[in-house]
Parts: sequence; C-alpha cells; structure tokens
Amino acid sequence: MSSGITKTVAILLILVVVFGLLAAYFALNPRIVEVEKPVEKPVEKIFIRFAGWSAGETEMKNYEKMISKFEQKYPTIDIKYEVITQMFHENILASYGAGVAPDIFYVDTSWAPTFIEKGALYPVSDIASQEFINQFYDFLLEPFRGKDGKLYGLPKDWSMLALFWNKKLFAQAGLEGPPDTWDQLLEYAQIIADKTGKPGLAIYLGGFNRYVPVALSYGAPKPWFEKPGDEAWFDRPEVKETLLWYINLYREGKIAREKAGKTPYVVQPADVGAGWLGDAFGKQEVAMVISGNWMIPFLADQFPDFKFGEDWDIAPVPKGPKGRATMAYTVALGINAKTEHPEEAWKFVEFILGRDGQHELVVKMGHTLPSIKGLEESPDMWPQHKKTLGFKYDQVLVFLWGPKSGELEGKISDVMAAAMRGELELDEVIPTIKEAVREVLGG
Repeated sequence: MSSGITKTVAILLILVVVFGLLAAYFALNPRIVEVEKPVEKPVEKIFIRFAGWSAGETEMKNYEKMISKFEQKYPTIDIKYEVITQMFHENILASYGAGVAPDIFYVDTSWAPTFIEKGALYPVSDIASQEFINQFYDFLLEPFRGKDGKLYGLPKDWSMLALFWNKKLFAQAGLEGPPDTWDQLLEYAQIIADKTGKPGLAIYLGGFNRYVPVALSYGAPKPWFEKPGDEAWFDRPEVKETLLWYINLYREGKIAREKAGKTPYVVQPADVGAGWLGDAFGKQEVAMVISGNWMIPFLADQFPDFKFGEDWDIAPVPKGPKGRATMAYTVALGINAKTEHPEEAWKFVEFILGRDGQHELVVKMGHTLPSIKGLEESPDMWPQHKKTLGFKYDQVLVFLWGPKSGELEGKISDVMAAAMRGELELDEVIPTIKEAVREVLGG
C-alpha cells in the first residue's frame, strides 16, 4: 500500500471520528442546534364603525353576513356594526358634537340636505370613479347631491310603498281581492273587522310620508317646504280633505269603534302587541298594511309558514280620483367627513353598494330593490319584489320635502299623531301644522 493511500485513509478515519463526536455532542445538547424562529409582527387592523337602523332582525342578520364576507376579503379591516333604534339622524348629529360619530352611517333622503349643509359627509364623488357612479339610477342620486354638484352619498338600495293583504282573512270576510281605491280600503277594513274579529288595517300614528300618496292621488302637488309661506300647501282643499280623512282612520276606526264596543277596523302595531307593521301583518293580527319592500325578507325569515301567494299577496297602493301615487325610499351609506380612514371606509361602502354586493345582499337575500341599473333583471330576483316593480303609478315620489325634510317630517307627524289620539281637535290640525312648518323654516 503506498504512503499516499495510507495518508488518505488516515484522514478519512479522523473525519469519521470527528463527525461522530460532533453528532453525539449535539444530540446531548439539542438547544444548540435549534433555529430561532422569527418573531411575527401582529397584523395592524383598522377598525371602522358602521351605524344603521334596522327593519327587524332579518336586516341585521343580512348585514352581519355581508360584513363577514368583507372582513374575509379585507382581513386588515374590522367593521363594528351598530344599530340605533330611536331618533337615528338626531343621534348621529349629536355624536358629531361629542366627537364620536361613526365612520359610516345610513343617511335618509329626507336628512341628506341637513348633513350636507353641515359638512358632515365626505364627498364620495371625490373618491368613486364616474364609471361606478353611472351604474346607479339618477332619480335615486339626486337627493344626495350638494349645491356644489358633488355627491355625498350613493343609494344602497330602494323601496316603494305597496299594499300587503292577507288572503285568508279576505276570504273569511267574503272579499275576493284587494281594494283598488282609498274609499274601498276603508270599506274593506270595516267589513273584515265585522266578519273576522280582526282589524282590517294597521297604520302608524303620524307618518306624514305615508299620508302624502293620498294627497297626491286627490290632485295635490308635491309638497315642498323651503321658505316661509310654503306652508300654504296645507290650505289646499284636497289637502285639508284628505289629511282629516287620514287622521279619522284612527279616531273613528279605533277610538270610536272601541267606545261603541266593536272591533276596531284600524289600529297601530302596538294595539295588537306588535313592534311595527311587518310584525303585525306577519302575526296575522291585521289584514292589511301599506309598507315598503323591506317588509318582504322580514316576512320570509320570521314567518316562513305564512306563504306569499298562498296566504298573503301584494297590490299597488290604492288610487284616488286623480290617479295612483306611491312613495320611494332610499338610503345612502354616508362616510363621516372627519373619519380617520376614508379609504378603508370607502372600500366597505364600495363592497356593499357595488354590483356584486347588491346582487348578494339586495337581490339574492331579497333585501329590497337594487339601486344599480339592470340588477332587477337577475333570475335571482325574488318574485315578491319583481311584482312590486310591475305596478303602474302616475307618480313615484322620492321622500324629500325640502332642505329641512327630516325635521319637518318629525314636526308634522307629531301633530298628526296627537290628532289621531284625540289630543288635538280636528279644526286645530291644519293651523298647528302650519305653525310648526313656519318655525322650522324660520318664518
């Protein structure tokens, strides 16, 4: 064996011994070979507060589903959903003064001018593309446009008033179909109460916006209150006649009937142990209500055995001698002008309002009517909603009476409610309303 080979073998043997000793050492001291894991930095999340009111448990659940989907798509943004049940817009305005206003919140058409004037809303036309804005129906955009031409909100959906009627109670009363006129509405309500022992109609006490279709169908022009003197709208003969008729629905249909020992043919929801019109109708405590599309998913979710088409149906709002009118309602998801996270807030608004979001929430979940053009043609559109879109109206009036509509609605409705309860004489109603309007307008 040559000396070179001998040296090589010797070196290999030495290496084997060395590596063996090292392996044994590290086996006895494992901590030495542990690789230190890098410290993961916690994900910094942005929290966005979103406030709305609710048309019942169903609406809340649907929004919670959409929030969950949004947070999955944007894991660094958390949405805190807050439901305000009373005096929503007044509470939001008060929260600005305290510096605790939500980042995103509902803005009704009637309150939009007030919020825009106070500089409370972020101009979404500064952040949304024109292509995105062009998807929406123009008549739903106008209430959210400021005097500067900018848009301060985009409509999340929309609804219109329709007549919901209980087919079983109608059959028990010997009535074959829904009333077509306001006179028939009153007549049918009385017949149902007398024949079935259930009130024929439920309404809200006050509710100026629910009364307006009656006035329009009798020839009154659209109410608009912007300057002192505009309260003269209430002096019109067709307004005086229809307003007193509306107030007497409850005075005569509830108060006078009970004094006579008879079943009332008109009630408010609380009179039958219900929280709102949808609840009263779903419990089948009343035969008719006039309400919006928001009631449809509530009935399907809370009263699944009360079947559309079998047990209940939808008809257009009754007509008057001058035509048929209904109210249209829409709400924007407004962004707080002082939010610290406008881009993240917009991402949520865009997610909810966009074509995909509305297809999921508004169309598939049957929430209301979509505010984006063309979505009503989706095969996922609920038949109840599709039916309301087929009704023919001479006027569809968006809920807006002027720059101070929200405040005016409350003041006028309070007077109407007092008169309905019998706390105000009928001949005092119009003068009291006119005085309230003058006060709001500063005249």
